[in-house]
Amino acid sequence: MIKCVKGTVSILSVLLMLFYILSRAGQLAIPEDFDSDVWASYYAEEDNTINTVLIGSSAMYRYWLPTRAYEEQGFTSALLATAGQDIRLIPYTMEEAVKSQDVDLFVVEIRSAITRGNVEEVGSDKLNYRLEVFATGMKPSMTKFRMIQNLYDADESKKIELMFPILMFHDNLLQYDKEEILDRMDDKTDEYKMTRQKSTFKVKKRPELKASSERYLTDEILGYVDDIEKKADELGVDVLLISTPFVANEKQGAMQLELDAYLDDQGYTYIDFNSGEDVIGLDYSTDFFDGRHTNVAGAKKFTSYMAKYIKENYNLKAELDGEAEKNWTDACEAWSLEEEEMMAKWRKSVEGK
Repeated sequence: MIKCVKGTVSILSVLLMLFYILSRAGQLAIPEDFDSDVWASYYAEEDNTINTVLIGSSAMYRYWLPTRAYEEQGFTSALLATAGQDIRLIPYTMEEAVKSQDVDLFVVEIRSAITRGNVEEVGSDKLNYRLEVFATGMKPSMTKFRMIQNLYDADESKKIELMFPILMFHDNLLQYDKEEILDRMDDKTDEYKMTRQKSTFKVKKRPELKASSERYLTDEILGYVDDIEKKADELGVDVLLISTPFVANEKQGAMQLELDAYLDDQGYTYIDFNSGEDVIGLDYSTDFFDGRHTNVAGAKKFTSYMAKYIKENYNLKAELDGEAEKNWTDACEAWSLEEEEMMAKWRKSVEGK
């Protein structure tokens, strides 16, 4: 009996070691892409040092400056946001995020319910690609397995490859030089805490949203938002839903108001920055680099407003000390220099318009 138990333990140990090796090798082999690396940056943060996790598409990461929120309001934040992110990925993201961080609040950008909520219209090719980019950086887990099984429109062999990215990107290990591989093995946090900004601008005008008698948002699309709330309840974590400011066309404006009404009826905690008074103080002629995203000047205004709101309305428990505190201080100093250059470029462009 003892020999049987020892044999079983040995087999499990070997399997766990193999699982770890496959997982680790996959992290090293994935393409060098910021969207794929968001998970590596998140995992690199010291456990239980992140207060707030912000999730969504580029409509989240173009608006938020983690270092500014930390300097002004004293709380830490992490961006698990990727370009064109599928709203259906959000519950899985939340589930994975709490495995290493005692998250106090999720801030979820749900404008994608309007722009990409109709998954049939978006198409499986685009959805598969965005899932691949997002999932390659995740560690193998039951959370990742269920996400792939439920949302990846591919055969089983492709699903296995996505589960273990080393199978999909093994050739990269032969192409990366020694320094690149060693750098990836370092598990260091992102220099700017995942900040991604632009200094260019385009003149825009804030739209006036008008309701329509036609219903655009299906029960299926609205159900994606309900799934986010259900997951937050399951995890016991607060969630704040937001729609970031953008220059909506007539149909999008009507959809935005339709979404607002539904979320109000459901009693969800939600802020739509496209309706009512402009509480942020954005200048639509200078603070956007296109109709869907703020530039660095707009992001500073948005972050200052949101960080103050979060600090005043939520109990954020995580406190930093030692190396974690130094890490954030260094990131603030590094981004300050980068931001100064970006703002100088922005001011020069605005003055010459």
